[in-house]
Amino acid sequence: MSGAKETPRQKMIGMMYLVYTALLAMNVSKDILDAFDTVNEGVQATNITLSQQINQKYAAFEEQYGLDKEKVGPYWEQAQALREEANDLINYVEALKWDLVKKIECSKAKTSAEALDMALEQGLLNSTDTLKNGRRSYDINTSKIKSRDGYNQPTEYMMGNPEGPGNGGRAYELSEKIRRFRGEVIKAIGPEHLNQIGLITDSIYGTREYLEQNGYTNLKKLPLEGDYYGAKISYYPGKTDPVQDSWEYHNFHHTVLVADVTLLNKIISEAQTAEMNAVSELMSDIHAQDFTFDEIGAKVFAESGYLLSGQTYKAQAMVTAWKNSQLTARVKLDGGAEKVYTSDAQGVIPLEWNVGVGSHSYTGVIDMLDPSTNQMEEYPFQGSFVVAPPAVSVSATKMNVVYRGIDNPIAVGGGVGGAISATASSGSLSPTGNGTYNLRPGEANEVTISVSSNGSSLGSMKFRVKDLPKPEAIIRNVVNGLVSKSALLAANRVEAEMKDFDFDGVKYDVVGYTFRYKTKSGTTKEAKANGAAFTDEMKTAISGSNVGDTFLFTAIQVRGNDGKTKTLETPIGVEIK
Repeated sequence: MSGAKETPRQKMIGMMYLVYTALLAMNVSKDILDAFDTVNEGVQATNITLSQQINQKYAAFEEQYGLDKEKVGPYWEQAQALREEANDLINYVEALKWDLVKKIECSKAKTSAEALDMALEQGLLNSTDTLKNGRRSYDINTSKIKSRDGYNQPTEYMMGNPEGPGNGGRAYELSEKIRRFRGEVIKAIGPEHLNQIGLITDSIYGTREYLEQNGYTNLKKLPLEGDYYGAKISYYPGKTDPVQDSWEYHNFHHTVLVADVTLLNKIISEAQTAEMNAVSELMSDIHAQDFTFDEIGAKVFAESGYLLSGQTYKAQAMVTAWKNSQLTARVKLDGGAEKVYTSDAQGVIPLEWNVGVGSHSYTGVIDMLDPSTNQMEEYPFQGSFVVAPPAVSVSATKMNVVYRGIDNPIAVGGGVGGAISATASSGSLSPTGNGTYNLRPGEANEVTISVSSNGSSLGSMKFRVKDLPKPEAIIRNVVNGLVSKSALLAANRVEAEMKDFDFDGVKYDVVGYTFRYKTKSGTTKEAKANGAAFTDEMKTAISGSNVGDTFLFTAIQVRGNDGKTKTLETPIGVEIK
């Protein structure tokens, strides 16, 4: 009954119910966050696949351009402009994604390099930024983000002042870059494909005629070549609030960090899909019957020529500079029975085999109708690949360190059907025989060792580069800080020694230190040495010392193989016994 006084038992039950409800809410929240992790992982894998497919498209396009620059030139120039805009957008989104995570998760880092090291150690980044085909990528493991359910900092970063645009929020800059890229895609494929592109923020693009016919009258000229215009409209038709109904507000206001990362990866996926469709459309505009080449041939584009056991060989065969609605290829693998493969609508014939360990080769013939003669022509092609036995590599991820100034021994194993070779991204890598190398790093903070065989990549390993660790300063004959006057004079120098460091040839020389002592009158004095040996003043002080007198060797400076001078923090204190 309302207003009735609750007994202690009723109060306890009510409190338990509130706690139980809160726990349920927390569980639901965790399930949602875990779902974002799964989605983000899938989107990142899709982005890698899309990137490979796009590279194959450009490779095929470049083949056609090489055959007839005059005919293909205008389409090729559009494709290059599109690629430049795509690189600009994708590099921006990748950098934005990492900067957002870095500011929140690595806020204690003083430099970008320190933030990368911190992210690697925490498992936040599966690898550091990599540059492939002009595009940089950051492989973020969202499950390792500690603040993945936080939304205040992401909202401030992406939206700035929530009252409106033009306030420093990165979401507004992002939407402008998306609009620019979308305009470049439209230039490539034409405004008739407006609704097939995606990446819609809060503007509609098209020709003036198209926009006026569809009721958009508030037109403005876009900063793009050609007669293209934009009409500023609400993200949701019928809404009147230009801020809260905007694309920026809808996607980045009060959204948690893990959702922001996933959404940014989704934008990259949509951009790559639009780019691939636009490049395909440009290629389709090059009609095969318009070409009069002296040489036309079949080409094979393989994803990789080196596989591990259990992986599937995948390739695409096509006749360059020729488009046909459907082609067929008759293919023999390792001299076996002939099998027929059919192309897709773009004339690309997918080839896939899952075979055993060893070297494999195949030959084939593409049958195609020559429009100039109306006769079937045969275009032969061939290819090869290697399947390696499965390999397992185990390494300590926090110990992949090499040191400057010395030869770091590196062992490389593997390879099938040919010799292997290794290269370093910086510094020098010298072979020493039997698959071993000496790596001498440069000044970079990281070095990547890449291994290949027969022109096929076998993988790579990234190492952190550090300066040599500091040695320990010693004086011979000193035991537990005690030494006789004669033994100390016989030692005659301060030395530097590396202990428990498993590299041969590492040597440090003492280049200076400060010697402090007390005179019989109680006055503290000091002398400085510019090398390892005791100076005459030091020897005089030691010769005149008595039992119980103490000497301090401090500010000890050493120079190692890397040529860098370092100051040791721990002094040496000795007492005359």
